[in-house]
Amino acid sequence: MADVMSMEDIRATATRLGIDLSTVDLDSIHLPAGEDYGIISDDEDLKEDDELEFDGGLSNIIVVDNLPVVPMEKFEKLEGVIKKIYSQIGVIKEDGIWMPIDPTTSKTRGYCFI
Repeated sequence: MADVMSMEDIRATATRLGIDLSTVDLDSIHLPAGEDYGIISDDEDLKEDDELEFDGGLSNIIVVDNLPVVPMEKFEKLEGVIKKIYSQIGVIKEDGIWMPIDPTTSKTRGYCFI
């Protein structure tokens, strides 16, 4: 492997060779994959083998919009209809439907999360 060059080394070499780096479009230079040609990468952190952390709390969420806005008296009936329709797609966990209620009107807001 070649010696690693810093940007300072590249500037010094360019000056020695009479190359004005401000006229060079460094973004247009593409090197073959897998070879660094001795140039220090500014994205070494992308190569780290750190394990990614994922929140394992929810595996799937369905957002259902355009539901009818109903008062609390009809909440259970609407919830039953939603369960009947979406249980055809998959298993709905117990307490797996959350339908927000508008506190000012005490009615559903027209959407839910399954």
